[in-house]
Amino acid sequence: MIGVCPRAGLALVVCGALLLSAAPVPWVSTASAAVKKKTVKKAPRKKPAPKKKAARAPKKKKVVTVDVPPLPPGRTCYRAPSEVPEPPLLKSAEIEVPDTVKGGALKSALLVYDVTIDKSGHISEVKTVGAPPKEPPWPQLHESAIEALKKYRYAKTVVRRAAAPVCLLVSLNIDLRREAE
Repeated sequence: MIGVCPRAGLALVVCGALLLSAAPVPWVSTASAAVKKKTVKKAPRKKPAPKKKAARAPKKKKVVTVDVPPLPPGRTCYRAPSEVPEPPLLKSAEIEVPDTVKGGALKSALLVYDVTIDKSGHISEVKTVGAPPKEPPWPQLHESAIEALKKYRYAKTVVRRAAAPVCLLVSLNIDLRREAE
């Protein structure tokens, strides 16, 4: 072993004898002193935490509250999303497409409507955006879509502590492909 003796006045032989001696010297670190087996107590294993139940989806708000000026004369509803936030959809309905419409040249149809949501959250008025085509299958699609829209339910919109009607654009993308049999 090679060691450094802190006292310069002692001979190297004495330093070497001290390094090789069995008695521990406080200023000399030996390999045997550095390697000590320590008995380490292992921590007891913790029981696994009980599994939490699956988190439920957060409930949708049933009321949207905003503070905006009252409607000007001649207007019947607030425009969403420019004047008030869009109320969350609470309930939707399936659009029942007639089988005669499915499987034709059209694969899908995009229908856009301007709807008025009354104070209770029901759709009270539905207007088609643009001129609806007269040739089949468009009239049947529009009738089915309007029937489904009438079943939709939205959260109430409260403006200045009173429920208010909201006008909203709704677009529906209808799949017209024939289902695999």
